[in-house]
Amino acid sequence: MPPCRIPAKPPLQRPPLRTLSCLAKLMPWLAPAVAIGFAFATAGCTDGKAKQTAEPPRTVRVEAVQLVPLQSALTLTGTVRARHETPMAFRVPGKIAERRVDAGARVAAGAVLARLEAEDYRLALRAAEADVRAAEAEMERATAQEVRSRDLAAKGHASQAALDQAVTTARAARERLDAANSQREIAANRLAYTDLKAEADGVVMSVAAEPGQVVAEGRAVLTLATGTAREAVVAVPESRLPALGTGEALVTFWAMPGRTVSARLRELSPEADPVTRTFLARFALDAAGDGLPLGITAQVAVTPAPTPQGGPEIAEVASTAVWWRGDQAMVWVADEAKGRLVEREVSIERLGAERAAVRGDLRPGDKVVVLGVHRLDATMPIRISELN
Repeated sequence: MPPCRIPAKPPLQRPPLRTLSCLAKLMPWLAPAVAIGFAFATAGCTDGKAKQTAEPPRTVRVEAVQLVPLQSALTLTGTVRARHETPMAFRVPGKIAERRVDAGARVAAGAVLARLEAEDYRLALRAAEADVRAAEAEMERATAQEVRSRDLAAKGHASQAALDQAVTTARAARERLDAANSQREIAANRLAYTDLKAEADGVVMSVAAEPGQVVAEGRAVLTLATGTAREAVVAVPESRLPALGTGEALVTFWAMPGRTVSARLRELSPEADPVTRTFLARFALDAAGDGLPLGITAQVAVTPAPTPQGGPEIAEVASTAVWWRGDQAMVWVADEAKGRLVEREVSIERLGAERAAVRGDLRPGDKVVVLGVHRLDATMPIRISELN
């Protein structure tokens, strides 16, 4: 086999000297031309990119701000309760032997509601009666001694000191008898207190003790509603407290459509509930509400009296216009001249399901954004669309 030979590479050919000389003469002219062309190409790309990233104006729905009086009608929902609800308790401690009523029972005055085991109190009464009999015997002996001492002193057979001793002993015996009689009456009363009786006609609202339970003196075992007077009990938010106490209150009832009863604020709790942070208010119903069923739902509409010159005014906007930055309430105001949004801080005076009353740097006619407020920012261009 013949040996393998690798072909040799052809030698590099250099351009003719004439061509190189021509290129050298054109270089001073080619460099500026290439730079200018590159600049135009770059500018064209930049302008195209800027046109592609320009953000179109976003349409925002707005409504004009309106001013309304600060004082407005207040509607609260509560229940009908008895004007007089008495916690019933035993006046002596003991173990409950029986409870004769349940919640909802109607009772008459003098009816026995519950009873304690009374054996210990019967023994105490028996001991008090024995003390009375002993005091009576002692008084009889001391009285007889006093009579004899007086006779002997009159005849000169007894000294004055002996007479004085007899008189003092008889007086002490009488006082001990009075004390023994008082103790007997107390024991008799404590025995009677083992029966818990209704002091007036009423309805048992709740029970808090069962037979066999040991209760302390004064501990409520049930609640009794007495009388026919009624009142509406509602919970008032702390922001609406200024609306109470003036104007007329009208009460309606879900179970009795068309029936309206006048009421007045009778009692307002001095402190808020620790859980709900609301204040308990009790509105006394007039005579038209006497005898209403207890526990039914009531709506209390309080219309405050108008303040002079209409009172201060606040801005009213849609509830959807309010958004929050932390604990601060905010709204977006559209600036038509600049085509931008401006954020404004506000404080909430009243917030309902559809409308909100706010206080802040808002003037009548300001355009407040009412839809999609959480997806906006102050840098985006806008186009305004007003709600009808």
